[in-house]
Parts: sequence; C-alpha cells; structure tokens
Amino acid sequence: MLRTLFRLAPAHSVLRQHFQLSQCTNKLLSACSLTTSAVSRNCTKIAETKTVENADQITKTHNNPFAKTKPSYDTDEATNKIPPPTGEEERAKLLKVLQLEVDIAHQEGKRVPTLESITEENWLHILTLPSKSARFKYYGYLWQVEVKRQAKERKKEERAVQVLERKEELRKQREETDHIIYGLGHTSFFLRIYDSTINNFQNNRLTRAMQFSPKIVLDCSYDQNMTRREALNAAKQLMLCFAENRAHDDPFDMHYCNVNLESVCSKALKRYIPTMLNPEFPMNVHEKCFTELFPKENLVYLTPHCRTDLEAYNPDSVYIIGAMVDTVNNEPLSLAKAKRLGIRMARLPLDRYLQWGSGSGKSLTLNQMVNILLDLKTTKDWAQALKHVPRRKLLDMESEGQQQKRLLEKRANRLNFNLNDVLDEKRNKGREEQRQKIRTHMKNTPFDVDAWGAKKKNRNSN
Repeated sequence: MLRTLFRLAPAHSVLRQHFQLSQCTNKLLSACSLTTSAVSRNCTKIAETKTVENADQITKTHNNPFAKTKPSYDTDEATNKIPPPTGEEERAKLLKVLQLEVDIAHQEGKRVPTLESITEENWLHILTLPSKSARFKYYGYLWQVEVKRQAKERKKEERAVQVLERKEELRKQREETDHIIYGLGHTSFFLRIYDSTINNFQNNRLTRAMQFSPKIVLDCSYDQNMTRREALNAAKQLMLCFAENRAHDDPFDMHYCNVNLESVCSKALKRYIPTMLNPEFPMNVHEKCFTELFPKENLVYLTPHCRTDLEAYNPDSVYIIGAMVDTVNNEPLSLAKAKRLGIRMARLPLDRYLQWGSGSGKSLTLNQMVNILLDLKTTKDWAQALKHVPRRKLLDMESEGQQQKRLLEKRANRLNFNLNDVLDEKRNKGREEQRQKIRTHMKNTPFDVDAWGAKKKNRNSN
C-alpha cells in the first residue's frame, strides 16, 4: 500500500502543477480579453469623433505606392530596410556600405553592374531605395543597360575591323589592276540619292501640282456602308492612291473630301500616313463636301451604275471617285448620291475596249481608277490607260484560240484514228487470207527433197 502511494505521489504533484498553470492562463486570457475590448471601445470612440469632426474634409484619394517620391522607411533589420541618412557623414558611410554590397554581389557572380559603370545619379537613386530587394532590382536594371552597351561597343569594333579589312582588300585590288574602278567609294561621277531626297522631290512635285494640275476628288463618305474589313481595305487603297499619284510624272491635285477622322477608315489611313494632317505635308484632307469646295458644273461623278460613257478626258472637269469597297454591298450608292446632289455622272468605257472573262467581276480598286485617269490625262489613249486593269479579269484571246485549236485537233484525231482502224482491219484481213492460202497450198503439195536440192545446187552455181 505504501509503495503504491509513493509511486503516485510525484504524479499527483505534477497534476497539481498543471492545474495551477491552467488556472493562471485562464486568468491571463480573461484579463487580455478585457483589455482588448476596452481598447477597441476607445478606438471606436476616437474614430467616431474624428469622423464627425472631419466629415466635411473627407475626399476619396487613391494612394499609388509606386508614385511616392520619398518612401516610408522602417528601421526593422528583418526587412533589410535602411533608414535614410540625416547628415553627410551618415550618407558617406551608407554609400560605402552600398558600394561594398555591390562589389561582393559582383564577385559572387550575381547580375550586378561594376562599380565603375554606376554614376553619381544612380547612387543618389539607390540611396532613396528603402529595401534590399528594391536595390537589387535596380542593380539588375543597371546590369542589363551595361550588358547592352558592351554588346553595342563590341559590334561597333567588329564592324570597324571588317571595314578595315575590306579597305585593305580594295587597296590590294587597285594596286594589282591599273584600270579605273567605278563606284561610290572610288572615282565615280554618279552621286548617291537618298530616300529623303526622293521624298522631298516628290512632295515638291505635289506642291506644284496643287497650283497647276487638274483636280481629282476621293469621296470618303461611305464608312457607314462598309464592314470593318472593307473599311480597312479602303484605307489601304487610299494610301496606294496617294503613293501612286505622287510617284507619277504629272500627278493630280488630289483631295480627300467628307473625311470623318473618327471612322475606322480614317484611323487606318492615319496609321499608314502619320503626317497626313500636318500643314506642311502636301495632302488635302477636308471634312467638307466637294460641292462646297468646287463649282457644281465642273463636277463629274464616276460610277459604274450609270449609262453614259466617258468619251474623253476633260482637264477642266473635277472627277470624283467614291472611296468604297463593295465586296458585300453592291448597291448603286454612288449613283444615288450623284442624283441627290444633281451632279453629272459617267462611267469608264470598259466594255468597249475590253473583253471580260466569264468568272470575274468588273469592279476596279481605287488605285487602279487613279492610275487609269493619270495615263488617260497624259496619253489621251484608252487602250494605253486601260492596261492597268488586271489581266486575270480579261478574256485572253491567245489562250482562247489555242483552246479552240486543241478541241478541233482532238476531234480530228478521233476521226482519223477511226478511219485508220478500219483501213488496218481490211489490210489485216487480206494479209491473213493470203497467208491461209499459202499454208493450205503447202499442206496439199508433198515436199520433194531431190527437187529442192537441185534448185539449191543450180542457185549456187549461178
């Protein structure tokens, strides 16, 4: 009995200690809960009073943490944040620490720039960074800049070496041959013409065309009648119209009328020609209608839906082309607009000078129309001007004649083949009958060996 009591004694003391500890923890938890509830009540009272006092001054503001000029510093060492330097001595010490940090990271092989490549402005920015992660991100950016600069210098040195080698080879060739070597780098009398020079020349030619050349109008009022894809295609064709008109020897004074700058077509055209709205650029873009810019008696609307053909080009007339791609909607919109405005109408005499194919449409693109009018203005010849119509749309007379010839030859060959077969059958029958006669004759007459030998002996003696 005593032994069992002695065995249970230490366990009882341990249980008693655990019980005391649990009582203490319960008291502490209750005290903490009371204090936290009191603090929360005081905080809510203070917040309520502040909200009541500053209710009129409250404004919704958006705090961008990346837009802070002076970041909030923290002295906690666990977050690797460095407090801002207050004096020159602290700033110098901190700068030495950061330089040592960069040097150690560079020796460890991290993506950190060398100390020589970091400028004073970079160090000033590094001193404002609050944490180690921010500093190393900026080190990585400086490392990328340094690597790109080194690669650029290396390529420059390689190009310089190649230029020296090429010059040395040319010098050796000149020493070996006494003949004059023509080219831009040698004794050539030709000058190099740059693209900027060609652009300035063509723009100057357009400026001269604005003063003296005939007018042509591209009506850009059909945006609501086209799909997005058709509008983008129309913008590309308008850009080609300007480019091909500018490249011509005698260009038109081209005007883009009824332009809505917010439409899909106009925005796409602005991407193709970014300088189209600049005042010094030779391109006429109008938001007004062409009836407000030119006299109505000189306007001629070119539409394929009318019945009157354009007989000859008149330089006093202002020809209007509807800037519309009608792959889906083939309604006579340009005809209706010309009738509504009371303008003369005409169409190109395509059926008179061309033979269209069976599976192709007669619609032409805007740049093809401009090219036809340009050549018609200079040559006065419809056959020469209509060469801009794609050959795939026309009926090729040579290929058509060859196809007809092949068909006739095929039929003739069939007839000849049948007649030959008939003649061959008759000849074969006659030959077979003759062979059968010879065979039957040889079968009926016995073979005489003495007569055959005498005939052979007489043949040899002769």
